[in-house]
Amino acid sequence: MIVAAVSSKSRIGDVEFNLSTTMDWIKSFDAQGVDFILFPELNLSGYIRDIEILKTVLLEKEALFTSLMEISKNTNSAFAVGFPEQEREKYFITHFVFDGGKIIGKHRKTHVSITEKEVYSEGDEINVFPVKEMLVGIQICYETHFPEISAIQAQKGANVLAMAFASPKETCQDKIERFKRYIPARAYDNSCFAMICNQVTTNKRGTVFPCASLIIDPKGKVLSESFVEENEFAVANIDFHAINRIRESKMAYFNAHKRTEWLREYYKS
Repeated sequence: MIVAAVSSKSRIGDVEFNLSTTMDWIKSFDAQGVDFILFPELNLSGYIRDIEILKTVLLEKEALFTSLMEISKNTNSAFAVGFPEQEREKYFITHFVFDGGKIIGKHRKTHVSITEKEVYSEGDEINVFPVKEMLVGIQICYETHFPEISAIQAQKGANVLAMAFASPKETCQDKIERFKRYIPARAYDNSCFAMICNQVTTNKRGTVFPCASLIIDPKGKVLSESFVEENEFAVANIDFHAINRIRESKMAYFNAHKRTEWLREYYKS
């Protein structure tokens, strides 16, 4: 399976530009035989924390998703994209998975940051989605700092952790070095591949969101990385036999020996 994590450029509130950029990436990777493409958090809307801009962007959802389903129907690549979602009076940061002209799954961010809570509510489901030969667990930015989410997704069968970010500040180099300090542990501890990409933008305050894309194998080894805006993606051919070998090992597959009943009692105390 060939996978790509794209630190695509986004403009806040400019759905037309963001869709055009996303579709160009999908067409390019589809021509290269890529099976699954991960895009950053809220890549289709830009990283919005202004309620009025959010309301305006949501008016474009129907036309936007019609275009995405059409390109999904006409390409072999599956892809996961970020766009806000509204349910009654609540707003969510959501990632949608497209394949074969359909939305085959969606993940609402379960842990939002302090500043995001001014606008967004938290989702309450942790799922995995069958994509081609993969079982993908999606995590959105702040969620990646809670290792229990990766463990739950692995328990549900995930073999790929797809982590979409809109993380500001730092240089591209500093951002990817920080990712490499903790995300390899999520992959290693749960015997999963991990994909990471950050949204590239500059908000109205002049805050920069730097390029950083990364693909990690189940032993925590970096397979592909990019942290320069002229080459915004990481791409790798991932071999699930590596996971099978780990799971057949008596010592290397940690989740098989986790005392989940004891841990549940610990968290209650």
